[in-house]
Amino acid sequence: MIRVEPRTRAIGAMVSRALSRSTKLAVAILFAGCHAAAHSAPAGEGSTAPIVALPLDTSFAKDPGRLLAAGDRAPDFEGIAHTGMRVRLSQFFDRPAVVYFSGRVATAEAETEARAFRDGWMRFRDRVSMVFGVSPDDRVTDQDFATKEELPFLLVEDLDGKIQRAFGVAPDQRDAFVVGKDGKVNRVFAASAGQSLAAGVIQSMVETPP
Repeated sequence: MIRVEPRTRAIGAMVSRALSRSTKLAVAILFAGCHAAAHSAPAGEGSTAPIVALPLDTSFAKDPGRLLAAGDRAPDFEGIAHTGMRVRLSQFFDRPAVVYFSGRVATAEAETEARAFRDGWMRFRDRVSMVFGVSPDDRVTDQDFATKEELPFLLVEDLDGKIQRAFGVAPDQRDAFVVGKDGKVNRVFAASAGQSLAAGVIQSMVETPP
């Protein structure tokens, strides 16, 4: 029997609440297709052609030429999370969402931010639909890191930097965005000496009425 870690179950529960019924069906179809492709019979034994998932929607990928500010519409990005799930930001608009950028997961800065969000999770989990850590690493690297650190939120692969550029975040810059239920940026946080992005984000969400 496969043992499912408590934090993994927590992520699944949050994702399930956030997804609409139609999106759940689409996700179920996608995973069913992947499962069927992985377990299909060899050619000549009644197998069917593997189901190929549609390419990611990149229509959000427009460089604003500046860091997004409060009041701007957030890019409705689509990407692959470390869990293997295909996610879109607007699927999580039942409550505010957090999108943060802190570079490659192997760096001290990225580790600090991920651990700060993890350690403060219980303080603000009821105020947020999901936290997305956008990563320039591949999904396997993200998955290994998320598992090792027991992260209760999602890391999203951004190999070509499309998501980062769409938010106007410069390379090697650390920024976080709180995106409201209306799809607009509510708050922007920049990394500062002596304080993590997570500290500012969590404090603001705790102080904001639900």
